Amino acid sequence: MARPGGRSGLHTVAGLAFLDEEQDDLIVAEEPERPRRRVGGPQRRRQQFLVRRLIGVGVGLAFLILIVIAFRGCLEARSDRGLRNYAQDVGTIMQESEQRGADFFGLLNAPSGSSSLDFRSQVLANRDASQALLDRAENLDTPGQMDDAQAAVTQSLTLRRDALSVIAENVTQATAAAQTADAISRITDQMGALYASDVLWRQIGSPDIKDVLDEEGVDAPQLPVGNFMPDNATDFLDQTELITKLNGIVGQPTTGGIHGLELVSTTIGDTTLAADATTTVPADAQELAIEVQNGGDSAETGIQVEVVINGQELNGTLQALDAGDIGTVRVPLTTKPQPGTETTIEVNVVPVPGEQLSDNNSATYTVIFE
Repeated sequence: MARPGGRSGLHTVAGLAFLDEEQDDLIVAEEPERPRRRVGGPQRRRQQFLVRRLIGVGVGLAFLILIVIAFRGCLEARSDRGLRNYAQDVGTIMQESEQRGADFFGLLNAPSGSSSLDFRSQVLANRDASQALLDRAENLDTPGQMDDAQAAVTQSLTLRRDALSVIAENVTQATAAAQTADAISRITDQMGALYASDVLWRQIGSPDIKDVLDEEGVDAPQLPVGNFMPDNATDFLDQTELITKLNGIVGQPTTGGIHGLELVSTTIGDTTLAADATTTVPADAQELAIEVQNGGDSAETGIQVEVVINGQELNGTLQALDAGDIGTVRVPLTTKPQPGTETTIEVNVVPVPGEQLSDNNSATYTVIFE
């Protein structure tokens, strides 16, 4: 027999179980499980692609920078090498040109006294060597920074070559017994050209090369002095001294033929002085103008005129005078007497080598400065 209330207890347990199942069903319904993302989906692959691309770009950029740096380093090294090679080549050329100058002026400073033809042959050989040096300079691989220096170098070498050519053409006539004035003047002009070539190298060519090397930080051997003319260059710029050097080529002065000078006139201001009367001249006059005539049949050079005013000696020079010509020597009046007083002026044209008669070379004047 069943216990009282037994079935009722069974129903109660069943009801509770049923309620527990409903509660579980309700919890599941309120918190549904979220779907999981699938690994390797489209978004993930897209992110991986972007990362790889950025890494590739970075690596490529770094590689490009390294290439640029290396290329720039190569260019700088090449530029430095070009500057250094140019400086070395120019230095060698100018050193050889300096030696050509030493050879040429050695002939003039210590002439052998053989003949003008022998001297001419040696000058022509020196000219040919100078032409070769100019050709080498013109064919150099010149960096852009050295354009100004290159122009100075080639101009300097051109002046040297041309000067030697003109000297060789005129040396025979310059040492002859007659017709020498023009030849000597041309040789004197070329000595000035040689001096100018040294100035170009010393003041433009060499300093420009040094400045560029310093700016670029390039080490190169020291440049040579490069002068064509010797230390006594001024001796060759003075025509009187040059004539002495040229006379040494043939071992004797060029005194052949008839030689003779004549004092033609002396002028102060616009007033011509008279030897047999007192002449009044302007007190503000600045110079004497003395006319000299070459009465011989040979050209004369280095004509000297001496002037004495109240014991004070003044001097003037006429560089050259062809046969039969009249030239004027101008002597500055660096000293003058008091205005209103009589003054004696003595003028003398110094006889040239070979001159036999000199009675007409001088005169004495009495003047009053007012």
